[in-house]
Amino acid sequence: MDPVTAAVLILFVLVALLLAAGAGLYRRVRELELATYRGVGVHVGTGGERSAGIGRPGATTIAVKINRRCPVCEDVLLAVGKLAADLPDGVGFTVVSDDPAFDKELPASVQVIRDPQVWRSISVPYVPALLVVDEQGVVLHTTPAGSGEIVSETVERVIARRKEAKL
Repeated sequence: MDPVTAAVLILFVLVALLLAAGAGLYRRVRELELATYRGVGVHVGTGGERSAGIGRPGATTIAVKINRRCPVCEDVLLAVGKLAADLPDGVGFTVVSDDPAFDKELPASVQVIRDPQVWRSISVPYVPALLVVDEQGVVLHTTPAGSGEIVSETVERVIARRKEAKL
């Protein structure tokens, strides 16, 4: 076989593999985008259900979904601990862990749920995750909680939104 023909054939195979990989990557990104929005509008409950307690009646809840194998969760929990004391009335934190032995130090105002079944009922595809749950237990917003800064930004937006709603 001629070396030029072999080079063209190899390049063709490499381009085909690159296109196939790009198409697979695009499909995965699209699935992740769709999954990201899947949790919005879901009713997670404020009482009486298996997932009860994620939302609080009469309050906007910022639910934090963490797991025991999460390297970033420590930073997120530190931010939750710092911010919990300064939250206005009508806004609260709930931490949902898949670890029944979860024992991190958090302020008393932070509700902690240690139930793997409740953890699985929160259908966002990333951990740690923040969910903003309204007074009726409906998820208004979800976002990956990659750092304490994201937790702070989310809290600021929730507080600003509550202030606007009262006006």
